[in-house]
Amino acid sequence: MPLTITREFSVACRIGREPVQVSRARERAREALAGWGLGEHADLAEILVSELATNAQCHGDGPIEMRLSYGGGELRVEVHDHGAGRPVRKHAGSDDEGGRGLEVLDGLIEWRGGERGVLSDYAGHGKTVWVLLSLEASPARAR
Repeated sequence: MPLTITREFSVACRIGREPVQVSRARERAREALAGWGLGEHADLAEILVSELATNAQCHGDGPIEMRLSYGGGELRVEVHDHGAGRPVRKHAGSDDEGGRGLEVLDGLIEWRGGERGVLSDYAGHGKTVWVLLSLEASPARAR
């Protein structure tokens, strides 16, 4: 089998625990995708970054690190915090102000093809929550 070389782009940043920092992470994602020639997917990347970074701020602990990467037709967003808790998907009622983040992510995963997961930080407390989406596959609804 021939060796296949794929180019991967990535960017990482640390954000503070203040809510305004999620905006900074979204801006970083938009700039990165534009620089990689993937500007048409910036809105999608912003949703992923917003949901994961907001969850880390609300339910995590310590500094928050975000990594965005693209390679082989797949966009991956990872957010690490030092909290011990793990994400739990909720079924928010119509009057609830929050609790829809993982439901939104799971909907995007179903629509675009992909997956999400959690990696434990074995060097200490914390975890990395990640989402991987295909940018090459046509959304199911567009077919």
